[in-house]
Amino acid sequence: MEEDREQQDRDQQRLNSPARGARNKYRGWLLPGLLGLALVAVSIWGYGEYYDRQKLQNRAESQYQLSFHELSWHVDAISGQLAQLLISSSREQNVLGLATVWRQVFAAQADIGGLPLAFVPLSKTEKFLSDSGEVSYALLSRVTQSSGGLVDEEVEVLSELYDRSRVLKKELAGMAAQVLNRQLSWTQVEVAALEANGELEDNTIVNGFQLMENKMGEYPELNLGDDFAQVQPEAKKVDGGRQISPEQAIEIARNWWFGRGDRHSGALVYEGVGDVPAYGLEFAAASGESFPVYVDVSKGDGTVLWAMNPKTVAGEKVDLSEGERKALAFLEAHGFADVAPVKVEQQDSMGVYTFVPRQGDVLLYPDQIKVRVALDNGEITGYEGTPFYMFHKERSLPPASLSEAQLKKQINPNLQVELIRLALICNYWGKEVLVWEVRGSYKDEKFVLFYNAVTGSEEEITRITPELKFSFDVDGEENA
Repeated sequence: MEEDREQQDRDQQRLNSPARGARNKYRGWLLPGLLGLALVAVSIWGYGEYYDRQKLQNRAESQYQLSFHELSWHVDAISGQLAQLLISSSREQNVLGLATVWRQVFAAQADIGGLPLAFVPLSKTEKFLSDSGEVSYALLSRVTQSSGGLVDEEVEVLSELYDRSRVLKKELAGMAAQVLNRQLSWTQVEVAALEANGELEDNTIVNGFQLMENKMGEYPELNLGDDFAQVQPEAKKVDGGRQISPEQAIEIARNWWFGRGDRHSGALVYEGVGDVPAYGLEFAAASGESFPVYVDVSKGDGTVLWAMNPKTVAGEKVDLSEGERKALAFLEAHGFADVAPVKVEQQDSMGVYTFVPRQGDVLLYPDQIKVRVALDNGEITGYEGTPFYMFHKERSLPPASLSEAQLKKQINPNLQVELIRLALICNYWGKEVLVWEVRGSYKDEKFVLFYNAVTGSEEEITRITPELKFSFDVDGEENA
């Protein structure tokens, strides 16, 4: 018993010792201290997050404000240029004004795309800009190729566009004043619209755009007619009374892609509608193959329109020239006897080759065909023949009033000419035009220029990107 009491006394002394008390006191402050440090760390992190969000919000607000004010400025410029065109009697001023309107329209369309207005329908406003762009480009093309200025019918169309532009300019100016005077925030509009799932009411900015849209809707639809509307080349007509079955399409596609007697299993995946109704087919990968093959076949006459083998290519053992030879052999084996290569691109480890057929000495660009070749082993992995199917036919081509000798005199001497040949292209408005195709270079840049073979005017200039490589043999034939 005496020993137990002595042990208890010793234990009590240890509990009451100064060192023990200091340790208990330290432990008592440890947890609150750790919590305090955690709170400080969370506060610093939260402030950093808030600061970053605020920076992003300020940046977005600045961008929205810039887009809106530039939209107002560009619409004002469009309105002013349209008015200037209506009072001008100079062909040179007509050209300058129409070019300015066209440029400002594109800028205004980009400005609208930079505003947080996804929930506000602006179809009338966008239609006005689209009409202004089409009219200005069409008139610019006509005026630059003629000796006269605008005619009465064209002035009338410009007058109607001007009336619409005045309304648009006035509404945007009113909104700009409210945004500035009331210090309205575009980012708050965006957040509020998202929270309201697009049903945002009683918002000054949104209401302003809706009012502007309603005002534009008060004008009747502008009938531009055939002189201004874009058209498409006449497509191939297929007898609507004929239609092959899916089983026939599978058999046609199997023989066309794999060869006669092949046993790949095919299945119908979808039925396409539109300009060319087609069966979409899938052929499962056979033993030793990694990927299926997809083929589209026309319902009307069983023509193979498109095919793709989505294989993965690792490494390049075949150069672009060898790939072109394989692509050309593939086309010849499928009945394309007289085609010329006009473009080659390298996409990853694939060579993509564009060919066009000839009619006599004229290359038919609307009827193009594309073939894709894997540069690891030269395997054909893709075919696109829809444009050829839709547009290829025997054409009645006009004679070239402009001779090659006359053409050479008007080519800019800065262009180092490498090739001149006749071709048929579709211009901006979808109309087929006989042209002289001129390929050449200026220092490190390569270009293709198309001159109207009847009038001599420049129809189009295309810059060839550095990735495209062309060479020409002694006969003037182009090779990749």
